[in-house]
This record gives sequence, structure tokens and C-alpha cells, in this order.
Amino acid sequence: MTEKEMVRLMVTERLIEGEIKVKDAAEVLMLSTRQVIRIKERVKRFGPEALIHGNRARKPVNTIEDKLKDLVVELKRKKYAGTNFSHFAELIKEREGITLSQPTVHRILRDAGIASPKKKRKVRAHYYRKRKACPGMLVQLDASPYGWLGGEKLTLHGAIDDASSNILGLYLAREECLEGYFETARQMIKGPGIPVSIYSDRHTIFFSPRKGKLSVEDELEGKSEPYTQFSQAMGELGVNMIPAGSPQAKGRIERLWGTLQDRLAQEFILNGIKDVGSANNFMKKYMAGFNRRFSVAPKGEPVFRKLRKGVNIDHILCRKIQRKLDGGSAFSYGRKYYQLISGGKPATTIPRSKVSVLISERIGIKASYSGKVYSLEGIEKPRVKGYVKVKKDRRLLPVKPVTNHPWRSGNSDGFKYDPIDEEIAIGLFNSTIAWRTDNY
Repeated sequence: MTEKEMVRLMVTERLIEGEIKVKDAAEVLMLSTRQVIRIKERVKRFGPEALIHGNRARKPVNTIEDKLKDLVVELKRKKYAGTNFSHFAELIKEREGITLSQPTVHRILRDAGIASPKKKRKVRAHYYRKRKACPGMLVQLDASPYGWLGGEKLTLHGAIDDASSNILGLYLAREECLEGYFETARQMIKGPGIPVSIYSDRHTIFFSPRKGKLSVEDELEGKSEPYTQFSQAMGELGVNMIPAGSPQAKGRIERLWGTLQDRLAQEFILNGIKDVGSANNFMKKYMAGFNRRFSVAPKGEPVFRKLRKGVNIDHILCRKIQRKLDGGSAFSYGRKYYQLISGGKPATTIPRSKVSVLISERIGIKASYSGKVYSLEGIEKPRVKGYVKVKKDRRLLPVKPVTNHPWRSGNSDGFKYDPIDEEIAIGLFNSTIAWRTDNY
């Protein structure tokens, strides 16, 4: 009997002998009076053994025999030594006919002192970041490569609001590219508006690998780090770019990809969509229904900003290349020569001044100069004419000196110093008077 059972037996015997009352016994044993009366009757009928649990020393029905445990341990140590615990449980079921659950196999092997060969990561505490209070305060941007149309891997670019979990833009492309993110940002700006901040990974589309290597011109402009094409466009819109330290940090959009891979891929199949263009047109309507189903009510009011009137978003969401103009308001780009046109005539510009070349699939190629966007006209590159070869007049050429010319000092008949001069020079050099400092 255990200590607890011995105490119950002692109190029950005193209760049977009438030394204490039922109420006092219930208070000592911390039981109800009903339970104390049941224990008293059982002890009277069956004796002290009534206080011992009936299943004590009894083997459970579902217990595993020791022979089977020894067989599992022997198989793990010899035949399946290199497998992990979960794989081992599957193998003995398929090949040995031993059906045991994975937790049971784990427990048997651990009790035998066998460690799993699979390395376990150390569990670290994870602190959840609260959602932003207002829509537009933070937008997460990312791309997901997947067989969205059932064949080769395509990349889906997307943007999701952190406060409401609303999808703000989706664009499918062959691979992760600048154009895909520009199209996603265009959908967002034309929809709810311009956000305060964008949260993304450290891809070179968002952040330059040349961090800290600024040119003199960039330093004079007050830049803290080199711009990429995308970050330059966001800078013009007043959007702050925030880099994520890990995929888990932007878990909102990472979980979105799992949901879309399960749902959106099936929607493409059900609607018979098999090409990228049709998929992009379909997703514009799909986003509205998805947001109604999965959006979360935010705490505050939206803080998205609308694009100012007169600003063409296509002139911002494009690639920008710097060039210098020549005296004819023209510049060279891509092995071609372009001239700025204003009102059907060449624009008036300052030679050697800078011009930004704007390139995208939507606008083609244009140029921004002094705050104005100009259309361009391809022209033939001016060529500098070569020098005219003049026939030389033999009479004006220099004449070769004769053999006895004074310049030919090596000739015995040429010019020589007088021996008397040489003797005078040696005498002066050897003279002590010439080297006295008092003579200077």
C-alpha cells in the first residue's frame, strides 16, 4: 500500500470504531462525506485490500510485449541503422509487418537509448509582430515561383496590406523581374493609393548591393545609399523602403502564397486559363472576391495617399538611365541616336546637360529634361569628318646634315674643344682658391 492508502486505512478504521465522525474523516482525507461512507462500507466488506486500486499490478490490454520491443530495437540497430524514427516506423510496417504508431516507435527506441540520426533544431522563442493599426501603413511585397498554370514554373508578384490582409496587386510573369513589381505597384496605386512603407526582402531589385558606395553626385544630392530602379521610383512617390531580415519576418505574404497555391491554381484550371495574359486579366477580378473572404477589419482608418493630379504614373514606374546631351539636343542610347522633340522641332537644351531616359513597355522610350517629359526621334549619328591628307612638298622637308657638320661631334673632322681650354678648366677645378667659401 502507498502512504496515501495507509492514511486512508487508519482514518477509516477509527471511523469504523466510532472514534471520529464522518464529517471529521472527510475533512482529514479532503473528500466528500459521500466518498468517506463508500470507503467505510468497502473496508467493512472486503477488508484493507479494498483501498488498493483494482488495476494495480495488472497488465494493460494494449501493452506491447517485451519480445516485440526487443525485435524493434534489434531491427533499428542492425537492419535499419541509418533511418530516422519516422522513416523506420514506415519501413517496419511495409517490410516487416509490424504495425506501430510513430510515437510508440519513438518511445521504444528512446527507452533503449537510441538517438535519432536526424538533427533537431533548437527551439527558439518566436515573438509575433502586431498588425499595423491602419491600412496603408505597411505593405508587404514579394514573389513566388510555382507551377501556377500547371506546367513550367512561373513567378507571381504580389502585394498585401499588413493591417487588413487585403491583396493590393497580383501580376504573373516568366520570372521575378522589375517589370512584375512595377505592374503590382501600379495596381496598388491606381486602387487604394500610395502606401507609407513597403516591406520586402533584400533582393537587388529593391536594395542595391553597392551599399555605402555612393558617387560624389549622389552624396551632394543627400542620398544615404545607392538607388535601384524600383527604390528610385518609390522615392519619387515618397514611399519608405524597409528590408526584412528573414522570410519569417514577412510571414503575412509568405502565408498568402500557400493559400493562393492551393486556391488560385485550381481557379485557373476550372476557368480554362492556360496563358499568362489571360491569368493576369482573371486575377484583377479574383482579388475582389478573395479580399471579401479573407480580409480582416483594421483598427484605424486607411492612410493611403492618392496620386497628385497631373502626375503620370507611367513616367515614374519605369527604368531611368542618365545620359548627356550634345549641342543638338541629342544623346546616344542602345547604339542609337535620339533627339528631343518639342512641338515637332528639336527642343532647346543646354549642351552637356543631363537627361533621364525613360524606358518601359507601356511608354516605349522617352526623355525627361528639366522637369518635362519629351518624345524622341531617332536620327543618324553625326560623324566627324577625317583629316584631309595633304601631299608633302619635298622642298620643305628637312635636309640631312653633311658628314662634317658641327652637330656630328663623333666625326674626327667635326667640332672639338681647344686643348688649351681643357687645361684651363682642369686647373680651375684643382685650385683651392676656387673652393674657398670666402670667395662667395
